[in-house]
Amino acid sequence: MKNKQQYTPIRFSHLMSYAGVGAIVRGAEDKLMAVTDIRYWTDKSGQIASDIIPYVTRVSMALNIDKELRMPPKAQENERGEVDGSYLPAVLFPVYAKCQKCGLLHNNPWRKQDKKFTENVLCEMCKSNLEQLTWCSVSNKGHLGEVPWHYICHQDSETVCKADFESSYIKLDTNSNGRRIVKCSRCGSQNYYENAKTNIINSIQPWIYGKAPTLDQDDIVEILEVNNPGVYLPERVNALVIPPESRISKTSIIDRLYNNSKLRREIDGIKIPLRRKGKLKEAATEYRCEVADIKSALDEIKNGYPYFDENITVGELIEDEYKAFLAPLENVADDEDFVTIHKSDEFHALHDEIQNPELKSIISMIDNHIVATRLREIQVFKGFYRGFEGDKIKRELVLPDIIGESNWFPAIELFGEGIFFTLDEKILSQWEGIPSVRKRADEILKRYEKSEVNLNTDVEITPRFLLLHTLSHLVIRELESTAGYPAASLKERIYCSRDRKMAGVLIYTTVADIVGSLGGIVETAEQKEFLTLLDGAFKHARWCSLDPVCTEHEGQGPGWLNRAACHACSLVPEPSCDYGNVFLDRVFIKGSESLGIPNFLDFVAQLRET
Repeated sequence: MKNKQQYTPIRFSHLMSYAGVGAIVRGAEDKLMAVTDIRYWTDKSGQIASDIIPYVTRVSMALNIDKELRMPPKAQENERGEVDGSYLPAVLFPVYAKCQKCGLLHNNPWRKQDKKFTENVLCEMCKSNLEQLTWCSVSNKGHLGEVPWHYICHQDSETVCKADFESSYIKLDTNSNGRRIVKCSRCGSQNYYENAKTNIINSIQPWIYGKAPTLDQDDIVEILEVNNPGVYLPERVNALVIPPESRISKTSIIDRLYNNSKLRREIDGIKIPLRRKGKLKEAATEYRCEVADIKSALDEIKNGYPYFDENITVGELIEDEYKAFLAPLENVADDEDFVTIHKSDEFHALHDEIQNPELKSIISMIDNHIVATRLREIQVFKGFYRGFEGDKIKRELVLPDIIGESNWFPAIELFGEGIFFTLDEKILSQWEGIPSVRKRADEILKRYEKSEVNLNTDVEITPRFLLLHTLSHLVIRELESTAGYPAASLKERIYCSRDRKMAGVLIYTTVADIVGSLGGIVETAEQKEFLTLLDGAFKHARWCSLDPVCTEHEGQGPGWLNRAACHACSLVPEPSCDYGNVFLDRVFIKGSESLGIPNFLDFVAQLRET
């Protein structure tokens, strides 16, 4: 194949999800490509082309990551068609192509016919156009390879037919029952191939050439289409940057030196005092400061700047964020990454202005109302899975460098804003103590324990979690209709623990740009607008266009883990939900007389009267 590179733009956020390392994506000229691992993310000199993300020590520790976090390299194509910067390599995969007319398979016809992969290739037999196949082999160990078409075709055949990968003699067809089959035009053998299982796979990954991987008896290899969920499941974790790291000044000399590792390496590498002195003067001129300032900053960096040595566990991640929202900030600088404004007093003051009893109940149930005018979120790509899990079948996480020897993970930083609110702990504790409420929550918990639903996040199924999660989705949908936000641009973080007395929701939006969003959420979070927002969410909880079926449903969604929740009332786009759009039930909000579950706002009103 002629070695002519083609370039395809891709968003950083996509590299953390469905288009990350090991994913099969559509590239130039609509061809399928496999994204290579981070060992190939280098510049022209072979050095790592990714910049370290600073001030994320707490995030790394809380997410149980002992590696550096680095941004993916970025590049732009100039007017001459050349690339400025470092790009991410990808390889053509699968390399098999099928004749659109006769169904004959060709192994890498672009190489055989000496064509660019953007050019048309023709069938050797009927001279019709070939199209790239969309089938691959995956193992539960994370391997990805071409389908062994000859083996699949002949594995149940008694005919001896020797494989020849340079010749085209295998065809794809459908039988009289409409099932997909693979046929041998030489010996007449045929077999089904869709979701077929084998015990061989020809490569570790498409871009890693050499010996095929060794499989154990319990390893499963399946033939799947490239868009099948079993081909690629990314493992991504995220966290917010909070004080003290969020409060580091981004304009100080020490910060600028800390983030310029290249300059620091140059200074450290100079052994001749006179030359070192000249380099320090050069740096002082560049940073418009004194040489003494440069020396002082270098000394602080060597002594451990930014001095964060806290021992943080994964379980404390959410709790630390929760506490950060509740703690008022003083003397906030313009360049901080976590900025909040407490509106609780102003929100509660509305209680005396309003006569509507339902609005009074909403005000009473809210304990804290906080606007986050600036947030910084770190998303980390930890690897990916392939295949499916079962009773005795486990998938293995494949790390971003495949071999597990790299000292860094790909990550991106996102900036934005959000609304944070908590429910009154006393009200919530009494409500979740109602036997009928606990019983309904326990039913969902038991289903979850028996289901095969696998989430990338820990979750404790309790009445308060189901209430908070459902309310979160209703608020997201309300923001979409009233504030003009597409629901897919909004995300949730649920802060929930009865033992730790947490009951909070953060609805926020972030983008991969330091400017962040346009302030729409901040405007909606003003006390009167926020009250209107919550009122709309509670009203929409009462009725669904699919009621009474939706409300009375015994179970919906994966594993029947939703009750009164469907696309018409409570579900949101996949990127918005951390829990796979399950664990939702409007009954916890609107109540049910037949089940003895009170309307939540009515329950709040009764407590207010007593």
